[in-house]
Amino acid sequence: MPGASANNSMRVCHFASGDLWAGAEVQVVTLLGALKQFPDLELSALLLNRGRLSDELILRGIPVTVCDESRLGIVQLLRAVTTHLKEIRPHILHSHRYKEHILGAIAGKLSHDPLMVQTYHGLEENLPGWAGLKMNLYTGINVAVGKTTVDGIVGVSSDVTTSLAGRYPLADVRCIRNGIDLGLVIPTVERSAMRAQLGIAPDTFVVGTVGRLMPIKGFEYLIEAFVQLRRQHGPQESKLVIVGEGPLRAMLGRCAETQGISHNVTFLGMRTDVYNVMNVFDVFALSSLHEGVPMVLLEAMAMGVPIVASRVGGIPEILVDGKEAVLVPAKDPEALARAIGAIAASSELRAELTRAARGRVEAQFPIQLSAAKTHKMYRSLCAAGEC
Repeated sequence: MPGASANNSMRVCHFASGDLWAGAEVQVVTLLGALKQFPDLELSALLLNRGRLSDELILRGIPVTVCDESRLGIVQLLRAVTTHLKEIRPHILHSHRYKEHILGAIAGKLSHDPLMVQTYHGLEENLPGWAGLKMNLYTGINVAVGKTTVDGIVGVSSDVTTSLAGRYPLADVRCIRNGIDLGLVIPTVERSAMRAQLGIAPDTFVVGTVGRLMPIKGFEYLIEAFVQLRRQHGPQESKLVIVGEGPLRAMLGRCAETQGISHNVTFLGMRTDVYNVMNVFDVFALSSLHEGVPMVLLEAMAMGVPIVASRVGGIPEILVDGKEAVLVPAKDPEALARAIGAIAASSELRAELTRAARGRVEAQFPIQLSAAKTHKMYRSLCAAGEC
């Protein structure tokens, strides 16, 4: 497709669902905001739902089109996406998540055959029952379609990228880790005032976490670890604060009640002031069973919140155990409780971990670095594809 060269603009359309507000969506917004620094890019976004993602993109000056999937059947949705691509004729269609990968690849072929780039923010979950069968079906279709259509693949960690390179041997597969805009990761409410708003006493030790309430996040292990922590540390007042929504909300509530700690566990649901809430945490705990490069960990690093996390996926790539965080095996509540307890008992350890983590996120994970690598990939693909 003619149009882009080394000296003129590339039209790049990012394609995402927009029905959630989680780490992948935060990264889409942050990346597109940073890509605006390149004058040779004409950026736009195509979403399948209105919501916070569309609002945040518009605030950053990114043109947004919504093909509302809630009002369209699958054939109508494919036709709407195809029509939009024919109208704007992007040189590159950059999709996020499986549904958008599949739909974008087919619509791209039906329109003007743009270069296809896909970002994998993590690997598929190992779900039980019918959910697992559906996940396997989507994965199979995605891989089959991608092998014949995709030009570039982005993995957000080396762990994810290695897996993708085996699936897509003909594609340009690159590891481009997530990044954050350090200038925006700033709480706007003082810690003491925020604690007062949440009904948390100044001397209460707060273990906090943020994420979708999904099986892969392992929140049940965090709740069990918190039970053990309270047993170990006796009378000290402590609280577990969980920020996020998802299908496991009721189950996790029952879990806390069964363990007899429902009065010490607070589910805050989805928040638009996550940095203010994170600022009240004494420890940020991530109990995931697998991760790419979690945006929320980068945010905790930037904010100076001590971190305990599972040693899974891309997490060891961004945090060195004993230097920037304490890493523990997944599905191990005892190890998780010990790690949180060690941080609670030592102000020196807390200071060391937060200082090192802040230094690393500043040096290695600013969004400008991720954007530069993404821009380089676009240019390389366009040069090879003569777009």
